[in-house]
Amino acid sequence: MRLRDGFKGPGPVPDTTAEYRHSNEIAWSVRKRPPCGAERFAPALSTSNTSEAAPEPSAALPRSRAHSTAFAHDRHFERIVATLQEAALDDAAWPRALALIGDACAMHSSHLAVVDAGEKGPEYVFGMWRGPGGALDALEREYAEHYFAADERVRRLLMMPAGSLVHIADLYTASEQSTSPVCTEFLPRWGLENQISVRLNALDGLHLFWTVTRTGAQGGWRAAQRGILARLLPHIRGAVLMRQALAKADARAAALTPLLDAPPARVLLVDRRGRLAHANAAARRLLAEGTLLRERGGMLHATPDAENRLRQLLAQSLPKPGRQPQPGELNLDPTGAVVPLRVAPVVISKMDFGARRVAAVLTA
Repeated sequence: MRLRDGFKGPGPVPDTTAEYRHSNEIAWSVRKRPPCGAERFAPALSTSNTSEAAPEPSAALPRSRAHSTAFAHDRHFERIVATLQEAALDDAAWPRALALIGDACAMHSSHLAVVDAGEKGPEYVFGMWRGPGGALDALEREYAEHYFAADERVRRLLMMPAGSLVHIADLYTASEQSTSPVCTEFLPRWGLENQISVRLNALDGLHLFWTVTRTGAQGGWRAAQRGILARLLPHIRGAVLMRQALAKADARAAALTPLLDAPPARVLLVDRRGRLAHANAAARRLLAEGTLLRERGGMLHATPDAENRLRQLLAQSLPKPGRQPQPGELNLDPTGAVVPLRVAPVVISKMDFGARRVAAVLTA
């Protein structure tokens, strides 16, 4: 894979938790300058893509035909936005929305991934990869399980300002093109050398990566296509945020509804890193006592003897994508008294885009 020499980072690391720019600002920036910093993009990465991109389709058209073409493009864009709004409420609309975007930009595939930056390194918490023929599940699993952890561009995208479209040529160094497993194995095998990626802020400090691909036969990225991608960013983000918010609400309801008619129980909802998302009154009293369970800095902790087992139960109840969640139990009281604690996944049927998945922690 042929890349430019040397990765040039964005300078000081920005505050990646800062709120994403309002969609009006994006639209204004697209009107004021060439969309998405066109001068920063290589036309493609393979040798077959190094020629100049073809002129814009409407450049040589008569005035009336150019206006007709622009009108058709606007109508197509409106259809995309309407379908994304539908996808925010209906999982079944996502394939149609991504297919419409693919038609507008002549793309081969589209990858939406949600990443948790995390204190111990980036974690892949959700992914959806689609091409002209539908879901690319094999590609998705291979990347998530074998290549994400080794992908150098992940940390560089996390450093990029939210909303900056970046060509793949700007995300790997010259040496990485011959040493990185992603560059030498994964990308060439699947024909993914001509990509544009962008990072958007999602809920709960998560990051949404959107990566779109054109094949060598499709040529380089034209300014008009990059402009469409830039205009779509607030709509893509809005649909994902809505889906995440709905998934969080569904998860909480799924955990608490079965307990409404049950005897009084201590119920806590905890995410995969041990952060408390909810605790009922009985659980709050238990945490205040601090003998069996305690809260420190928003994190749930057990007694020293039970802490490792609690982490293990949370990990198996909230596993990485592609693995089945498993419930489990432990005894909280080190003196031998039976104080059972059960950790069980809260399963929701809807696509959650990596929303703050929780496990229910219950003890009598």
